[in-house]
Amino acid sequence: MSHLKQICVCRNDRIGDLIITTPVLKAIRKNWPKSKITLLCSIVNSKVLENSNLIDDLIIADNKHSLIKKFKTLKLIREKSFDLYINFSPSNLSYIYCFFSGATKKATLIFLSRYKKRFSKIFQKFFSKIYCQHVFVVNRQYRFSKEMDIHQTIMMFTLIKKIFKKSFLYPDLEIPVISNLEKKITKIFSKKIITIHLSKRWINDYYNINDLKKLIFNLKKNKKYILFLTTEQYKDSKFKDITRNFIYLNIKDFFNRKLINKKIKKSNVFILDNFEYNNWISIIKQSFKVITPESGCIHVAAAFKVPVFVIYNINNYPEYIYNEYSPWKSKHTKLLFKVNNNINKLILKKLN
Repeated sequence: MSHLKQICVCRNDRIGDLIITTPVLKAIRKNWPKSKITLLCSIVNSKVLENSNLIDDLIIADNKHSLIKKFKTLKLIREKSFDLYINFSPSNLSYIYCFFSGATKKATLIFLSRYKKRFSKIFQKFFSKIYCQHVFVVNRQYRFSKEMDIHQTIMMFTLIKKIFKKSFLYPDLEIPVISNLEKKITKIFSKKIITIHLSKRWINDYYNINDLKKLIFNLKKNKKYILFLTTEQYKDSKFKDITRNFIYLNIKDFFNRKLINKKIKKSNVFILDNFEYNNWISIIKQSFKVITPESGCIHVAAAFKVPVFVIYNINNYPEYIYNEYSPWKSKHTKLLFKVNNNINKLILKKLN
């Protein structure tokens, strides 16, 4: 396929999903440097590669768009006259865009459910056979039972191996940081930074808000650390007991040395308030450790080779999730929310 001029890659889901796709984009870019690569992304992950040389163009194709806007997006896709369209996303909209893209060649990845045993993705499989020249169906349950790879990045490489009929090396993750915050962080904070990403997944049958408060309190006692609490949900009622007790920092504070020095003297725990994507990932890049339940945050940390404590819920097929979404080629510690499992004690022990 040396003649490829226009390639479209669809990853219109979450931030983490796009980040773990970057090794595949790097491989395509390296092997077909003259091809123009267009990324179909969502509103949520559109910032991840907007300044990256891995892509030449991006189109926002979001599930939340109105029906009229979705049709306009499809019209735009068809006008591009792609030579190859590769769908890595699992949503119904991503399959529709793939099937009706008008691309010369189409390829799609289909992950069968890890929960259902029968009739999983039956319509996607049927229509993919009609519209696509290359289809790779990942039977999660079968592969997991046979101890075969199910990591999404490796599965994406398996699909492009089918398309291009060649093997590829597995590159590292790659995401650009477009922020002037990075140097400021290095100058201001001499202590090790620990980032705790607050999400609703902290709260479950085995771990509650008081447990999380205790973890933060115990880390706070160690004065060699600066704690940054990052979240889009800091106003959530579940987190108010935590967030109201600490100092908020916004991006402007980092550029006012006197103000931030006053705040540092008062506390070593900060809530990062209304941080945009590039500033958020700058904080993670400068971190000593990241602590979070399974989320896109672990893939940001992995992209910068920052060790992460990633916690999975025993009630949500943790081994499936881990094998499919584990941090790519980076140091990490896997922990489980489960009965009689003292997460806080394990974290504190492994930090020391």
